[in-house]
Amino acid sequence: MDGVLRNFSKLLLVQSPIQQFNRTLIILKRRHPVQLQKKNSKQKPILKGRHYIYDVEENPEKMKQQKMDVILTQYVEGLGHQGELVSVRPTYAYDQLLLPKLAIYASPDNLERMKNNLYQTKDEEKPSSIHALQTMKYLKKMVVSVSMNKDEPWTIEPWHIRVSLRKMNVHVLSDDSIELPEQPISGPDLTLEGKSFVVYITINKKEKVPVECNLHHWSTKLADRLPHTKFVTRTPVPIFPEQAELLMSMRENSKKN
Repeated sequence: MDGVLRNFSKLLLVQSPIQQFNRTLIILKRRHPVQLQKKNSKQKPILKGRHYIYDVEENPEKMKQQKMDVILTQYVEGLGHQGELVSVRPTYAYDQLLLPKLAIYASPDNLERMKNNLYQTKDEEKPSSIHALQTMKYLKKMVVSVSMNKDEPWTIEPWHIRVSLRKMNVHVLSDDSIELPEQPISGPDLTLEGKSFVVYITINKKEKVPVECNLHHWSTKLADRLPHTKFVTRTPVPIFPEQAELLMSMRENSKKN
């Protein structure tokens, strides 16, 4: 009995790692063919070093994976709307769509249900495009520096905002998509230097997103130029007091995201 217990304790101490093999077939081909053995000859061909050089004919791991079709059960940013048939990589489909239940397999039954509008979303609930929500998040995080002349009189118009956005690689096609505050902002007025205000940009004539703008006076004379303030790191100072709460909430949301 003591011998059995000793052997059992030894078995417990042995650490045998579990090895899992990946059964992948890789097809190789000799670069230099081997000379065939002559008929009725007992002498086998002699293999030299060059006969052990192989070229890979087929390697499944390096082969391009074919995309698979899935049906989205809800809107996915940058991919599509609910009920749309999309083609994605198998790994992305399993991990990001099927497991979180954002999509289902494109089986014949599910395709028939899609035709019967069982997975369709109402048009008024759909974003204007698959990139609309991503664009809204990007714009909400921005602080647009609006540079106005320090020496000549001006009043901010939509095209000033459009040009300022273009400097930040955001292209607004029409001034009608930009909504300014009801009260005009005119200058030059150094009391407004470094202060912020909110404009609204409409995406595809549907989604409206608030964007923070920061006013800066600029001069053609090098000696009269004012330094840029680091408005992104400090608390926004609103031009209009009624926009103070909105500006603070926009800054807090941009830090969270």
